Amino acid sequence: MAPGPSGAPDPVWLARFVRPGFADAQPYDASHHDFAWRNRELSRLMSNECPLPPPPTVVAAAVEALGQANLYPNSGWELRDALAAFTGVSSDRVILGNGSTEILDVATRAFVGPGDEAVISVPTYAFFETQVRLYGGRPVLVPMTPDLRFDTEAIVAAVTPDTKLIFLCSPNNPTGNSWTIPEIETVLGAGIPTVVDQAYLECGYSTSFAALVPRHENLIVTRTMSKAFGLAALRIGYGVADPAVVELLLRIRIPFSVSLVAIRAGLAAVRDPAVLDERRGFISSERERVFAGLVDLPGVRPWQSDGNFITIDISETGRASADVVDAARSEGLLLRRVSAHRLTGQYVRVTIGTVAQNDRFLDVFARALGDPGEAAALGVAGGAGGGSGGTPA
Repeated sequence: MAPGPSGAPDPVWLARFVRPGFADAQPYDASHHDFAWRNRELSRLMSNECPLPPPPTVVAAAVEALGQANLYPNSGWELRDALAAFTGVSSDRVILGNGSTEILDVATRAFVGPGDEAVISVPTYAFFETQVRLYGGRPVLVPMTPDLRFDTEAIVAAVTPDTKLIFLCSPNNPTGNSWTIPEIETVLGAGIPTVVDQAYLECGYSTSFAALVPRHENLIVTRTMSKAFGLAALRIGYGVADPAVVELLLRIRIPFSVSLVAIRAGLAAVRDPAVLDERRGFISSERERVFAGLVDLPGVRPWQSDGNFITIDISETGRASADVVDAARSEGLLLRRVSAHRLTGQYVRVTIGTVAQNDRFLDVFARALGDPGEAAALGVAGGAGGGSGGTPA
């Protein structure tokens, strides 16, 4: 028997029929999410979620939709039209998905098959590489420069006759920095279908590339309502692309992948831009405050970020990232040890939470690094509590 993803052998009969590559595929590891759900008293600063729950209008829309849960959902044309207006494009350039991950997956399936290449700027969201390998493609990984800049010349130079797709991310996870329009257009000039994942766009003030789509038929922009909109559990994503690309992806996407509850809640959320503006401002100001606190810690190098997270290089402290994450967990905080995304070294990623959670993080993180005196020097208000409040203080 061949070993399966869990390490257990696949039955002989299954190995005979499963597609090559699928038997070796590793499933997404959701154990950290399951742990967080089983331990609700812990502060979830590990998954780049929004710390603020949906507003009452969004909750009411979702509840009302549940009253019609016996019916199949519609195509979501109202939400598609609203998102088109929100992004400044025509409705025929928008496709909905079960999270932006569905759009990313469908785009990979549409363009990448056995033997095809996909150029990926790394470190970045590991899902790009995972899906390329899953469909038999070969990821061509192009490292960022040592000072964490995107190497546009190397990306273009990596294109070959076998290249079918390019993956970029802006703001980039885990580095937090964003692409510029000239950089994006340099890559688009290679003529290859190019996906730019902008999941974290509304968490800061970086540039939206949706407006470039009408000028570049090979550009596919993916967006989500999981981050700043705070609707991660509802799985609402969308793509912005040339109408011909949208029509192609619709042939591949499964029908009814976005539920009626998600459609109605998403529509209520996008129709209230004032709430999103408030969240964007809150996340951005708290991110800068946390960054300033981290800069004061000896041996710590936080990376400037346009997202709702900060990745922290703790190599110079001599501490292992796993030990720091474990120490924080023992004090009620869930952080992320960044060992995926093609990032090797001692890195910890923290999601921006509420004011209380962020104060608590600065306090706990300083002590986890081994210098209790640093927490007092930061002047934070963290105490013994977990700081799990849901609104800005």
